[in-house]
Amino acid sequence: MTAKIIKKSKVNTTLKMCISVLVLFAFSTGVKAQSIDLFFGGGTASFLGDLGGKPTLGTNDPQDLDLQSTRYGVTAGARINFGRYFALRSQLWYARLSANDKYTINRERRDRNLSFFTNIFEADALVEINLMKFNKGAGFLYVFGGVGYFHFNPKTRMNGQVYQLRDYGTEGQFYLPGRSPYSLSSLAFPSGIGYKMALKNGAYLAFEVNMRKTKTDYIDDVSGYFVDPVKLVEMKGPIAAQLADRSNGTVPFLSSPGSIRGHNWNNDSYFFLSITYNTTIGASKRSSAFKVGRPRRGNINGKRKCFEF
Repeated sequence: MTAKIIKKSKVNTTLKMCISVLVLFAFSTGVKAQSIDLFFGGGTASFLGDLGGKPTLGTNDPQDLDLQSTRYGVTAGARINFGRYFALRSQLWYARLSANDKYTINRERRDRNLSFFTNIFEADALVEINLMKFNKGAGFLYVFGGVGYFHFNPKTRMNGQVYQLRDYGTEGQFYLPGRSPYSLSSLAFPSGIGYKMALKNGAYLAFEVNMRKTKTDYIDDVSGYFVDPVKLVEMKGPIAAQLADRSNGTVPFLSSPGSIRGHNWNNDSYFFLSITYNTTIGASKRSSAFKVGRPRRGNINGKRKCFEF
């Protein structure tokens, strides 16, 4: 019950953060020559951390990707356009992440035999810059970056049961001096590149590669070293020891107390490949995501002005 209350509180905090950003954006819409885009969409979600990965030492970059562990993400949000080349946006993400050592051919990691999955609830505030246009302005290449806050809760399956890994202190969080259970919320730093493709009536599609660097190394519950299983049993019971060490035994001394269980010098990352449908509101008929706030020229004595204010 306590875990559920904590999870609900963290999710509410994430939602409140995103709503606050959107409210601030809404109040700023009084500035001339702006439009607002609303969008929704989804795509793939991929984790880059200590589990799985390429045959050599993991690096937490896309070359460590296990396609078998790819899951999904959905998103919705709002964007305020300040001219044709600059925008601010805020969005919510719900995603599923997972990783499994059985998908790597690295001998040590495959013998370690750990796996996890988690839901992600995330709120972002981003700066977006259009770099160049294509097809006579019907498409834009753009980059973006910003800050986000997300909630996670790593779980795994063992013998048909699902376990919340943080509760078991698999790296000695409940008995080692100076160690405490890790937070289930963290900052993330989104960045990426995208392409906007114009449709009709101010609508457009956006295709993005959307990377996250985070401030935690525990999205997968793996960061440091194997600990003494006897101590784990004393503090959290036999299930904790089984979850901490699921090795197959093909690599001698792999899971001896003090042996490396994860790479604590590299925080976890994840990324989305996404497509969103965007529609522009709050703008004149001539305004769109690609012609933001361009006013009509007035007339003087039936002739068009050559100047504007």
